[in-house]
This record gives sequence, C-alpha cells and structure tokens, in this order.
Amino acid sequence: MKKSLLELDPQADALLILRCPNLQRVREPTYQEAAAKKKSVEDNSSKKQGTDTMKAPETNDEMTLLQPYLRNGDPNQVEFRVSAKHLCLASPVFRKMIQGEFQESKPNSEGLLEICASEWNAEALLIVLDVVHNHHYNVPKRLSEDTIAQIGLIVDYYDCLEAVQIFFDPWDTGIGGWMGYSFWSYRESLAEDFGADKTLLLFIAWAFRSKTTFKGLTSSAILNTQGLIETHLPIPTQLLERINNQRVEILDQLFSQLYSLQEDLIVGRVGCSLECSCRLLGYLMKQMKEKGLPNKKPKKPFAGYSVVSLAKTIGSIETPTWQGLKYLDRCKLKKSLGLYQDEKELGTAVPGLILEGFQ
Repeated sequence: MKKSLLELDPQADALLILRCPNLQRVREPTYQEAAAKKKSVEDNSSKKQGTDTMKAPETNDEMTLLQPYLRNGDPNQVEFRVSAKHLCLASPVFRKMIQGEFQESKPNSEGLLEICASEWNAEALLIVLDVVHNHHYNVPKRLSEDTIAQIGLIVDYYDCLEAVQIFFDPWDTGIGGWMGYSFWSYRESLAEDFGADKTLLLFIAWAFRSKTTFKGLTSSAILNTQGLIETHLPIPTQLLERINNQRVEILDQLFSQLYSLQEDLIVGRVGCSLECSCRLLGYLMKQMKEKGLPNKKPKKPFAGYSVVSLAKTIGSIETPTWQGLKYLDRCKLKKSLGLYQDEKELGTAVPGLILEGFQ
C-alpha cells in the first residue's frame, strides 16, 4: 500500500525525475492553443524573478494540472521515489540506463540513483510506475483515449508493454468506436474520414498490439485516406507507407478502368457502332467533368483521392436513355465500370494489415 502518491517504493533506491511534465501532446494543438502557448512562453521569459516554487502533487487531479514550466520560466519537475530493480525488470531501456555507463548509474549524495525523464504526461507516467511496482489497486480501470495514448507513448519508449498490456482490456472499453473496428468489415455506410482521431486509435492499436482492431483500422485507412498519413505520433514509417501504397494500388486500378474505357470509346473498341461509341464517350466526358474528374488520368500518388470516394463517384456514372428507345439502348457505361462496385468485393480486396509485420 502506497503511503503517498509519488512514493512507489518505501525503500526506494532511485529517483525518477520528470522535468517539464505534461508537455507531451498526443494531438496537434489547435491554432488558438499554439498562440496561447507562445504568449505564455513570452510572458515567462520576460519575468526575471521567480514567482513560483515546485510543489509535489498529492492527488491525481493535481498531477493532471501540473504545468511544464513554473511562472518564472524554469522547468517544473516531479520526483518519483522508485525501485531500480522493478524498473530494470520491466524495461530494457531502464536497465541499460541503470546498469550501464551512464549518469543514471551513479548515486547522488543521498545514495539514490537519479533517472531523468522529460515531457511525459504525469498521470500516464504514474500509472505505468504503479503497474511496474505492483500497486495494481491504484491503476484506474477506465481512462480517456488521450490518457491511454499517453501511456502508449511511454510504453513504446521504455519498451515495457509486457508489464502494462494486461491492463489494456478494461481500458479499451472506454475508447469510442474501438469495438466496431475489432469486428470491422467494409460497408458503404461505414465510409468515413480518417483524420486525427482515427490516427490516434491506430497508434493505440499498434502500441498495445491489438491485432483485430489494428486490422480494421488499417483497412479503413487504406479505403478512406487521401494521401500519406502525417502524424507526430511514433507510428512506424513503414506502416504508414504500406497503408498509402495499398491505397495508391487500388486507386490506380480504378483510374485505369475509367481511362481505359475513355480510350476504348475514342478508338471504337466499345460500342456497337461509331454513333454509339461517340454517344457513350460524350456521356462519359460530360459526367466526368460534372463529378470533378480530370480529362487525363492523374499521376501517382493520387493526392486528394480516397478509394471509397472514387469508387462511389465512378459508380454514379450513368448512361442516359437514347431517344427514349430502351430496347435499342443495350450499350451501357456501367458494364465497363464494375470494378469494386460491390461492397463485399472492396472489403475482400482490402482486409487490413497484419500487426506482426510492424512490431
């Protein structure tokens, strides 16, 4: 049982010193947040006298309210009293720091090792330390997805997933849409933008090795992104590139089908007569212009196009009835534009990626 919030071991032989707590962000700051932060830094730098002192937080709420810097501009810091042995057992990164030829391996004047960290979310770090030191009753059963992502950053950096992963199952129940991706299969009704919120979920799925959710999210990303995912989260570059490469591959198939039909109509390979080919070509070009499709095939990597939106746009191309004579109007554009127009076909083509390839 812990005597105080920051004392992880009553016989601690090390201090874990967190400088600039809560500076790390899992979401890109808005313009207003960035402007406010800049103003705060400028205000702090203009003050010569310290107007604040470090005070150890005593509650979890106080941990979340910690500011990275004191009012005089100096870095704030929090000291956790920890067990070096527990850290070494949980993390090869801590083990290398403590047992190697680093500053952290040399005791201070009080005989304690000093292990430095910076910018981590203080609440997330405390949760990881509680897990590592077997204070399981202190570990929350429900967390926000932002806090889970913050824990994921720490787990990834210190390579301590084995110690923490068992607690992830109750945590993921509080993540919006998480279970939906665990049983995800493409349907047109599930088409969505894959923005910052979904990218955060992708990072969580990767960091905590959630295989089924990872597969569903990568499938959604391939189908719904409009270019290479850009993020400051430490998602492996090869994963983001694989998602984009599969997106480009399917878009290339869709575009090739469309512009091959255009060429076939021009040279007369499609259509029952010259008049029919010209009529179909006119219909096709008119609808392409109305739907914002260029006259010539775009170049890879098809920036601004998603698989779902392009497949839907191509699927909406119709062949108007010729002079009201339906029985003479057997040539249809849709006959040559059937690729990925069935939801099951698109879902089969994009089942998602296998997590083991990116660990």
